[in-house]
Amino acid sequence: MMLPLTEILAFSAFAWIGSFTPGPNVAIAASTGVNHGLRAAMPHVAGVPLGFVALLWLVGMGGAAVLQGQPGLLMAMKIAGNGYLLYLAWKLCFTSQLSAGNNIRPFTLLQSIMFQLVNPKAWMMLVAAASTYAIGHEDYILRLSWMSLGFAVPSALSLFSWAWAGEKLRHWLVVGNRLRIFNFCMGISLACTAAWMVQQ
Repeated sequence: MMLPLTEILAFSAFAWIGSFTPGPNVAIAASTGVNHGLRAAMPHVAGVPLGFVALLWLVGMGGAAVLQGQPGLLMAMKIAGNGYLLYLAWKLCFTSQLSAGNNIRPFTLLQSIMFQLVNPKAWMMLVAAASTYAIGHEDYILRLSWMSLGFAVPSALSLFSWAWAGEKLRHWLVVGNRLRIFNFCMGISLACTAAWMVQQ
């Protein structure tokens, strides 16, 4: 069955804009690129789309309804996600050296996948998308399938772009206090993201 072109275009715009706009995954990719280089960021670049797609299927197959019936679990996930963002923000704010000399380690593939389970932005995007474009439709399996590709591609490209840009800034940032200022700003942006999302 062919999906309506208007829905495909609307979803694609949502996925691309949501993937490239600032959020926890983007901040982590850029910070990893700056502090450790592009190669170190690749597990995160690969892990986020995998985790995102797994979470999409969890939401689409009824996970959202289960969470809505368990407000305590939902609150615990929100606290865990935003708490971890604040922890990362704190570490970033006080990092002033590159690579082995700093106190932040790059995410592994598994860490990036699992982080999506407590990533507030991921939940917000996926619940909105699944409830709009998949849940309630007879062909929801087909819809979840094309949504998986529709989220994975822009997510990977976005994170690669941010990590690549971060690596290109490495040599410029080591001059003076630039790296300290950059990491402090990225840490504050993560903290602000957590503060905003806890209100949602």
